[in-house]
Amino acid sequence: MTDTMEPIEENEQDSVVKERLEKIRKVYGFTPLVSEVLSERGDIFIPFTDLTASVFFRPKHLDQKTVELAAISSAAALASEHCLGVHIEQAKSLGVTEEEIFEAMMVGSMMSMNRSQSIAFRKFKDSRSREE
Repeated sequence: MTDTMEPIEENEQDSVVKERLEKIRKVYGFTPLVSEVLSERGDIFIPFTDLTASVFFRPKHLDQKTVELAAISSAAALASEHCLGVHIEQAKSLGVTEEEIFEAMMVGSMMSMNRSQSIAFRKFKDSRSREE
């Protein structure tokens, strides 16, 4: 891994990008669209993959299964269809059960629903108080 404080020279970026794309393909079995597009800009792709690796593959306080369940929950809350596909498969490959995946999706979905209701009901309540 390169020192993140020192920029990688442009002539070295291509080989780093190529190497990281290959690692991504090995992990996921394909190249996610975000990685594919960002790889065209090594100066952005390299720090992006550094952060991704730290969050998803080298967590300090969570185990891999918990990280994937958090990703699934977040993706469900944000309606990130493609992220759900990637992280459900990752979770299954780590031994996460369908029941655990379902519950993680329900947590994220509930958070999203509650956010929407919280906003809507506040506006609704405000409109009532203006009528009084």
